[in-house]
Amino acid sequence: MIEIMILTALYCVLAAKKKSVFGQMTLKATKALEYLKTTPEPIHKTVTRFTWIHKILADVEDWELPEWVLSNDKYDWLCILDVEDGLPFLIYQKSALRGVEAHLMKLEAQGAKIETKKKGQVMTVDLADESCQISLWRNPNGGKFAPFNVEFPK
Repeated sequence: MIEIMILTALYCVLAAKKKSVFGQMTLKATKALEYLKTTPEPIHKTVTRFTWIHKILADVEDWELPEWVLSNDKYDWLCILDVEDGLPFLIYQKSALRGVEAHLMKLEAQGAKIETKKKGQVMTVDLADESCQISLWRNPNGGKFAPFNVEFPK
């Protein structure tokens, strides 16, 4: 009888669905992400690698993307930042992507190693032992759809 109760409890634990935690897309897939959202304070991250990827390929590679990104035709390309502390950081907003893309072009001009895979659907800029700082924020008086400002302080 005790064995049956233990097996039943184990089955219930294994059958339970994992729930999302606010502020991160979590635990439903092997590759959880923290994502860019409007906050009262600027977001600061220390980045070690940039991955520029198409959203369909990111979904196929088991990144846990928000449903509104997958279902919205406005969002095609994404940037996943590998950061020194915490989950990889997802940027999908076009205004923020423009700022990141401009920085990636500067890195390329300075001779950074850029790796392209999957017929151009994935581009990776690995900073190796180095890292860079990124700051992202929205003008608090700009309303819900204010563009993101992106800075790379030295």
